[in-house]
Amino acid sequence: MWREIVPGLESVAVQFDPAQITPDKASDLLREQLLQPLAAAVPQMEPITVPVCYDKIFAPDQEWIADKLGMSPATLIAWHNNLSFTVTMLGFMPGFAYLRCQEEIAKIGRLPKPRQKVGAGSIGIIGDQSCIYSFSSPGGWPIIGRTPVHLFRPENNQPALLSANQVVSFRSIDKAEFEKIAEEQYSRELGE
Repeated sequence: MWREIVPGLESVAVQFDPAQITPDKASDLLREQLLQPLAAAVPQMEPITVPVCYDKIFAPDQEWIADKLGMSPATLIAWHNNLSFTVTMLGFMPGFAYLRCQEEIAKIGRLPKPRQKVGAGSIGIIGDQSCIYSFSSPGGWPIIGRTPVHLFRPENNQPALLSANQVVSFRSIDKAEFEKIAEEQYSRELGE
């Protein structure tokens, strides 16, 4: 029936063939489908803890974020590791996760000038909303750290590591552990 369904944080766009169904009937059908229980539509995934390196090389905005939140960079890392987020949706690019924290977090806002390149695995935060970049790309989110874990592998049965409604927490790792995890993933991909 639907040619394409594109969920947003608080909206959904659907595309249909007007030669097969009228706009009024499509609207009625969509309303009816939206009233069905959501639990059946969104399977609950196991919570996941994502390793994050907060080394300044991976966290260019750490001091700026800490200042906006009124804490030291060291306190910021501990604070971030004690938060729990829920994946609200995947979008922007394959595997790119939008996360929301239930705790109230002061608005940090986007960077005054977006970067031309944000590294894959970078974790951005703008307040109670956060994101994890699945690939290197331009971006305007302040970056608090980076994970070495690949968020999207098209060859896997489930290509995206994260799923909508999944609970995500973060665990601090040092640069040596970051490099070890990255190397292990690379070796696995080569089949070694």
